[in-house]
Amino acid sequence: MGEIVVRSVISNSRYWNLPEKTAASFFAGGWFRPNEIGYLDEDGFLFYLDRAKDRIETASGIVYPHIVEAALLRHSAIALCGVVGLGAAGAQEIVAGVLLKPDIEGTGALEREIVEVARPGLAARELPCRIFFVEELPTVLGGAKVQREVLQQRLSAAR
Repeated sequence: MGEIVVRSVISNSRYWNLPEKTAASFFAGGWFRPNEIGYLDEDGFLFYLDRAKDRIETASGIVYPHIVEAALLRHSAIALCGVVGLGAAGAQEIVAGVLLKPDIEGTGALEREIVEVARPGLAARELPCRIFFVEELPTVLGGAKVQREVLQQRLSAAR
């Protein structure tokens, strides 16, 4: 797993009127740094994991929310979810805001069941220590992308 850096004949060599962003995003030779995390499989295929800025720094290591969200969404009761870190950087706890499908009620038993369904394939540090059942998730793009900063503020206040 690591930061994705790409070079292509169609890549632009600068951001229009943004010299600081250009300096941070482009390397010599036309390499572009989109600030995203991924990995190459044994056949050389690139797999996207998450935005680098969304990483959560726990005491046990880095956690990428998209990986945890994909695991949580394996539970049939979940319509949509968002994962964020709460607490001080370097010691954040993984928490999830979960929007349930209609006519399903959130309980402590359901919270434990969701974690158990998500457990396979996740490291211990990636498992949410708490799930908040929410009435709505702050999203953009018609619900396609959770606004993590807004969710983090809401869950921090609900803590």
